Amino acid sequence: MGQSEYELIHYETMRHLQCFINCISFRNAHIHRAWELGLVLEGSARIRLKEDAFQVGPGDLLLFNPNQSHEITSLTSQPVKILIVQAAVHFCGDYMPTLRRVEFEQVRVSEAVSAPVLAVLARRMADTARSFWSGEPYSPLYCVAQVCLLFRDLLLRLPYHTISDSEYSSRKKKADRLDRITGYIEEHYYEQLRLSDLARAEGVTTAYLSHFLRDNLNITFQDYLNITRFEKALQLIGDPGLSLLDICMECGFSDSRYLNKMFLQRFGCSAREYRAQLGREGRSAGVERDENLPVSERVMSREEAQAYLEARERGTENG
Repeated sequence: MGQSEYELIHYETMRHLQCFINCISFRNAHIHRAWELGLVLEGSARIRLKEDAFQVGPGDLLLFNPNQSHEITSLTSQPVKILIVQAAVHFCGDYMPTLRRVEFEQVRVSEAVSAPVLAVLARRMADTARSFWSGEPYSPLYCVAQVCLLFRDLLLRLPYHTISDSEYSSRKKKADRLDRITGYIEEHYYEQLRLSDLARAEGVTTAYLSHFLRDNLNITFQDYLNITRFEKALQLIGDPGLSLLDICMECGFSDSRYLNKMFLQRFGCSAREYRAQLGREGRSAGVERDENLPVSERVMSREEAQAYLEARERGTENG
C-alpha cells in the first residue's frame, strides 16, 4: 500500500515524539493519530478543517487533535514553512492515562492565548526541536520535559473535553477504515477509479462510503480523487520533458481542463502559467532545472532545519 492521507508517523529518534520543519505548497485533507502542534515560521496558508477554514501567517500556532482532518494550502507561489511537534496519543500514558482521550476545542492557539503565553509556547517548541535534532546526551529527557510543559500550558488555557472509551474505540475503527480507503486511492488514482470499486473492496455500500468520506474528510469522493491527482501533477509540472497532456495522462486526468481548473482553484493561475512562473524563479535564483521541480510538501533534513532555525533566530536578534 502506498502513502495514504492517513499520515503514518514513524518515531525514529524518540518514542512517541517527532519534530520537523515542513515546507508545504499543498497538503490534501488528511488525519493522523498524533497530536500535531504547528508553528508557522514563514509564509501564509489557508487551513481547511471539516467545519471551518481560515488563514494563518508567521507566528500563528495551531493544534490538531488526533484523527482531526485538515488541509493546508500555501497562499503564495512559495511553500509555507511550519515547525511541527507531534506527540503520540500514548505520550506520558503511564502518568496521565486519560490524556489519550483529551480533545481540544481550539485549533488556533494563537487566538486563544495572550502574546506573552504564545511566545512561551513558541519558545518551548523551538527548544524541543533543537534538542530533538541535536542527538546530545540526555536530550530525550529535555524533549519530554518540554512537551509535558506544553501540554500542561495547553490544558490550563484551552477549552477541551474528554471522550469516552467507547468513542475512542469507535474513532480508531473509523480511522483504520479511512486509512484503507485513502491508501486504495493512492494506489489507483491514475486509473478510471469509481466509488463502487472502493465500496466493493471495503465491503460496504456505495451510499455508505460516500457519506463516510463526507463525514470524515468533508469532501466528496470525486473531489478527493481529483485533489490526489492534482498533488501528483504538482510534482510533475516542473519537468520540462513532460507536456501538460503527458502530465494529465500520468495523473489520471481525462482532460487538461480539469488540471487547469485545479490550478486556478489552488493558485489562481493556469497550469501553463504556474509552470512558466517556476521557470522564471528557477532562472533568477540560479537553480538547475532538475533541482527546481515543485513538490506538494517537503520535510527539511535535520541539518537544514537546525541551520534554518539558527539563522531565523539570529535575524530576529539583529532585527
